[in-house]
Amino acid sequence: MPRILLVPDLPLDHSPVMDKYGHRLHDWLESGEPTLEVRLAAHIGELTRETRDGRSSGGFVRWWTQPVDPARVVLPGPLQGPQRYVARYFFYPQRLKREAKRADVVHILDHAYAHMLARTRRRPGVVTVHDLMPVIVLRSPTGGWREGIRNRFLKGTLKALRQADRYIVGTEWLKRELATWLGDDRKIRVVPFGVDRAFFTESPGARERGRADWHIPQDAFVVLHVGSTVDRKNVPLVIDIVARLRNDADTYLLQVGGKFSGEQEQLIDRLRLRGAVRSLRSADEAVLRRAYRAADVLLFPSLYEGFGFPVLEAFASELPVVASSAGGLKEVAGDAAVIVEGRDPATYVEA
Repeated sequence: MPRILLVPDLPLDHSPVMDKYGHRLHDWLESGEPTLEVRLAAHIGELTRETRDGRSSGGFVRWWTQPVDPARVVLPGPLQGPQRYVARYFFYPQRLKREAKRADVVHILDHAYAHMLARTRRRPGVVTVHDLMPVIVLRSPTGGWREGIRNRFLKGTLKALRQADRYIVGTEWLKRELATWLGDDRKIRVVPFGVDRAFFTESPGARERGRADWHIPQDAFVVLHVGSTVDRKNVPLVIDIVARLRNDADTYLLQVGGKFSGEQEQLIDRLRLRGAVRSLRSADEAVLRRAYRAADVLLFPSLYEGFGFPVLEAFASELPVVASSAGGLKEVAGDAAVIVEGRDPATYVEA
């Protein structure tokens, strides 16, 4: 029986998309193919709390001060700053080195963890590539020492990525991009990603309950944006579009995932949108599904996307989508969404 070892992201990266991809793939392989033995590399990230007199103190063990065996450690959390690098580039690879002994194939679920290939004991390695942001980051000019450290790790990760035996991508667009970078497309397979079945059904009244919970009028027009607030998500454009829509209708912005940056907060205040913005920095799947049901449109004007899970989730939730044509979005959306070329907010408002 072939033994498949799945290597997920560390929870410290706070990447719900990667977490969902890993768990769905694991559950699907485990339930759908009885001839495979499927395991996760480690259930890493479970909170390890200090105890005093048998009671939890509510604090976290300072694990970097404790004597540990790197091959057996289970990482506590939350991890901040340098701890994250130690966990990601030392403890986790050491853990994988031990787990790979009992595997025939190692599948790394996120290209950002391609450096783990060096610890697979020469087992065949598969990497799911979600985008080529590390390549783009290294091409961008940086000057700080923090960026220098980050770039050094990124270079090592990209060097390791070239050594994979197979690559999985979600779109033909990303296959072409990856093939250009690798210089060859023979090892790349396109496997379009799916969406959890729970998004297709929602309990009656989800729209009304969501709006009531987030203090949004039932008759308001709600623009939903799902994802982080990093530069490539083009959040300032989202804010600008909502401000323009409010000139003609009672419009609210529902942001799910990520914290607004200082500049984004200033833009919200400058456009006098504070009372019309609802931000959910983190949300479980039940809350996320309710957000899709509570909204009137998903606005997704990203500047770069390898795939775009929110577009699929919106489709499953019967929510109209207005998106940019960046990266693989046009391929994922097909004819089911309104695709806007360029970055003109007026064009998005008209859409």
